[in-house]
Amino acid sequence: MAQKKHYAFVIDLSRCIDCRACLVACSVENKVPYKHTRIWVQDQGVQGTFPNLSRTFMPYNCMHCDNPPCVEVCVSGATYKDQETGLVLVDQEACIGCGFCVSACPYGARYIDESRGVVDKCNACAQRLAVGMQPACVATCVGKSRLFGDLNDPHSEAAMALKNAKSVMRLDYEKNTVDTDPNIFYINTPELESILSSDSFKQQQATLPADPQYTFSEEGWKKVLLPLMGGAMGAAFLVQAVFFTKQLVEGEKEFEE
Repeated sequence: MAQKKHYAFVIDLSRCIDCRACLVACSVENKVPYKHTRIWVQDQGVQGTFPNLSRTFMPYNCMHCDNPPCVEVCVSGATYKDQETGLVLVDQEACIGCGFCVSACPYGARYIDESRGVVDKCNACAQRLAVGMQPACVATCVGKSRLFGDLNDPHSEAAMALKNAKSVMRLDYEKNTVDTDPNIFYINTPELESILSSDSFKQQQATLPADPQYTFSEEGWKKVLLPLMGGAMGAAFLVQAVFFTKQLVEGEKEFEE
């Protein structure tokens, strides 16, 4: 049996120069509406004291979490974690555009495409992966800051970079029984006073990760309606099972007679 893949982004912060080539490539490749973005880069500002100063740029996109909160709240099952690759994907044919997953994401990595009425986000350019190509953002990264690959393959560029990194950081969200375990690994990170995100497209929060911004109705759906629906589905299945068993027994009796 073939080993499943564990795709992840490895981002070397010491190499990002904020050229924004990744944003342009992503937008063109995935036809992202001009007022939205799937990925972004934030200037963390000048750190340190003179003359020992540094400046860091942090690229972001969907974290493709091991435990994605967006999957838990998805009404239609459109958002799911692919079991073969580990990527968090959106079936836009099934998406109803309710936006619950947008509110649930601690990283502000999702948006609603108003023109189509569906949710969109980074999918690691799955269409390119299918033909053996790298995500557009990785392929066009001038400084070779963005890496992507299968961490289950020790010889992949991403796995080797992670193994040889001087430091490794993840923006893990751990609160209220949620532990996202994100699959973006920041390597060779300097000491940062804070981790900021861009708000140019009004998608992200001021700091990352951020608490999910549920509305009252979304909280009701998450805490009340989802469990009720699960119970109703279970009850319906039980009724069908009992009815089927009854028919089977009655059929056997008729056959014996």
